[in-house]
Amino acid sequence: MRPAGVLRFAFAGTRTDRARVSITAAGAAVAVLVLLCCATVMTIEPESGRYQSRMFTANTILPNTVLAMLLFSIPIMFLVAQSARLGAPARDRRLAAFRMAGASPAQIGWIAAVETGLAATIGAALGAAAYFAGRVLLDNPGPDGRRPLPTDVLPTRPAAIGIVIGVPLLATLLTVVLLRRVAITPFGVVRQSRQQRVRAWPMLLLVLGLAGMTGMSAAMRSEYVRQGRLDPTQAYNLLILVLLACTILVLLGLMFTVAWIGYTGARLLLRVTRRPSALIAARQVLADPYDCSRSYTVILVTTAFGAAGMMLHSWMLTEVAVRAAAIRDAALAYGTPSTDLSGTAAFRSDVHDIVNAVLLGIIGVAALTLLIALVESGVARRRAIAALVAGGTPRAVLARAMYWRVLIPAVPGIAIAGLAGMLAMRSFTATATAGWGGPVCVGTPAQCAGDDAGNYMEYRSVTHTFQTPVPWGEIGAIASASLLAVLLVIAASLLLQRSSTNPSELRAD
Repeated sequence: MRPAGVLRFAFAGTRTDRARVSITAAGAAVAVLVLLCCATVMTIEPESGRYQSRMFTANTILPNTVLAMLLFSIPIMFLVAQSARLGAPARDRRLAAFRMAGASPAQIGWIAAVETGLAATIGAALGAAAYFAGRVLLDNPGPDGRRPLPTDVLPTRPAAIGIVIGVPLLATLLTVVLLRRVAITPFGVVRQSRQQRVRAWPMLLLVLGLAGMTGMSAAMRSEYVRQGRLDPTQAYNLLILVLLACTILVLLGLMFTVAWIGYTGARLLLRVTRRPSALIAARQVLADPYDCSRSYTVILVTTAFGAAGMMLHSWMLTEVAVRAAAIRDAALAYGTPSTDLSGTAAFRSDVHDIVNAVLLGIIGVAALTLLIALVESGVARRRAIAALVAGGTPRAVLARAMYWRVLIPAVPGIAIAGLAGMLAMRSFTATATAGWGGPVCVGTPAQCAGDDAGNYMEYRSVTHTFQTPVPWGEIGAIASASLLAVLLVIAASLLLQRSSTNPSELRAD
C-alpha cells in the first residue's frame, strides 16, 4: 500500500472518527503547551529579580512551582492517552472493512498508527505555535524592566524537541499497543474480552502509593536529612522521583479500583432492586466493568489533583498563620515591630485562584472526552437499545438506565479520588511549624542597659506547630464540580440518544 493510500484511509471515517482525531489533536496541543511552559520555568535562574511574581524569583518557591507544574501535567497526559482510545469500536469496525477489502494486518496497524500519529503531530505543532505566540503576546515588561511571566527565556533545545516529538510518539505507541488486544479479521472484530471476575487487588496500588508518600514525608523530616548528611540537591531529586512514582501508583490504583467498585455496585444493585432502568444499567456495567475506568479517567485524576491542591492551600494558610505567631512572639521578646505577612497571604491567594481556574478548565476538557465516550458507547449498543425500544421499553426507562450506568461507578469513584488526593497531600502538610530563637535579656531595664548586660542574657527558643485543617468544603466543591460535569454530560448524551433508539437501527448493516 502506498503512503498516499495509507494517509487517505487513515482519515476516511465517520463523524466519530473525525471527532477522535480532533480531540486527540486538541489533547496533544494542550499537553505540549503545558510541558513547554514547565520546561521554561525549569530554566529560570532563581533570585534573578527579573519577574514580578515571587513564584519565579524566590529561591524557596521556584522549585515548588516546577514540581507543581510537573504534577499538573500528569492529568494532561492522561487526557492524551484517553483521547487516542475514543471511538475505538467504530474505528475497529472500519479497519475490519479494510481487511475484507484485502488489507494485511500490518497495513491495518499502519493505518491506525498514521491516524493517531498525524493527529497528535498536528496538535503538537499547534501547541508549540501557541507557546511561541504566547511568548510574544504576553511579553509586557513593566517600567522597572520586570516581566509578569518568564517570556524572556526558552527551554533547552533537547527538552523542547523531546516534548514536541515525545507527545505524538506516546499517543502512537499507545494506539499500537491497544490494537494488539484486537484481532481484526475480514469477518469482523474479535476482542480479547475479560471473562474473569474483577478483583480488588488494584486497591493495593492505591494503598502503596499513599504509604510511599507518608514514608517519604517521614524520611525527609528525619534527623539524618535535617542534619544535612544528605546533599540537598540529591534529596530534592529523590523527593521528585519518589513523589512521581507514588503519584502514578495512586492514579493507577484509583483507575482500576473504580472498575471493581462499579462491578461490586452493579452486583449489589441486581440483588436489591427490581426497577427496569436499574437492572438494565447493572447488566451493562457487569458486561464491561472496565468501561468506567476508561471513560472517567481524566475526571477522576483531575478530582484527585484538585483535592490535593485544596489541601496544599489550607497548609499554606496555616503556614502563614504559624509564621505570624512566631514573628509576633519574637517582636514582643525583643520589643521590635512585627512583620506584616499580608502580602504573602495575598500572593498565595492569587496562586490558589490560578489553580482553581486550571482545574475547572481540565474538568471541562475531561467532560468533553466523556461525552464522546458515552455517545460512542450508545452507538456501539444501538442494536441492543433499538431492540429494547422495539420490544416496548419506554425511552424514559433507557434514559434513567443511562444515569444509573454512569453514576454507579462515578459517584464512589469521585469520592475516593477526592479522599485519595487529600490523603496524599496531607502526608506532607499535616502540620505547619515555625519558631524563633535568640538571646533575650531577663534583667531589669537598667541591668539590660548597663555594661554587664551580658550577664543577664538567656537564649530562648520557641517553636509553634499548628495542625492543618482539612478543607472539606473546598474538596467537596471540587468533587461536586466533577459530578456536575458528569451529570451535564449525561444530559447532553441523552439528547443524541433518540437516533440510537430508533427501531430502524435493527436493519443497520
